[in-house]
Amino acid sequence: MKKISKLVLPIILSSAFLGTAFISQGSNNSIYAKATQATLGAGTFTVGKKGDIKPGRYIIKSINGSGNLSDSTGQINVILGQTVDTDSGQVDSYTTNLKKGDQVQIQGIESTSFTPTGKRIKKTILSAGDWKVGKDIKAGRYVITALQGSGNLSTNDGMINEILGITSDSETGQVSSVTAQLTKGEILSTNLEQIKLTKK
Repeated sequence: MKKISKLVLPIILSSAFLGTAFISQGSNNSIYAKATQATLGAGTFTVGKKGDIKPGRYIIKSINGSGNLSDSTGQINVILGQTVDTDSGQVDSYTTNLKKGDQVQIQGIESTSFTPTGKRIKKTILSAGDWKVGKDIKAGRYVITALQGSGNLSTNDGMINEILGITSDSETGQVSSVTAQLTKGEILSTNLEQIKLTKK
């Protein structure tokens, strides 16, 4: 099965990742796009297209199989499976906002669930996904470490762009911790299974 490789690339985020998804209809009228439970097989699906995925914030999990999960914005690019595999960088879930018009590609996974996230709370232990400072994380200065797995850690403004793991690896450029100031509105993205933010 073809798997994606880990790359550290600058992340360019669309406005979908800057909070709760909205569909704009004119300058003064916006309609909240409510996420709805969905189960999809392998293929390419358009967010907002009838029969595919509604816009909103989701926890994405494999129900059956493992393979690549990606999107047209380049924001999502993970190996998703039912279990965690640190050797391949496989995670068991990915949390993100999906915006109308984006395309989600599922490869090698027989069945994938898209579950609405519900109420957002601030926390210091995060799974793979996209997390907004001020909604999911309190603003502040943190030491960020890996609790499980290794992979890319970045912010939408380019202030963080590292390969993070439990141990350092000079050959790949992997580090064991990152110290950073996280400011309100910033998006922290990770494809590690679990990271911890410790206030400095």
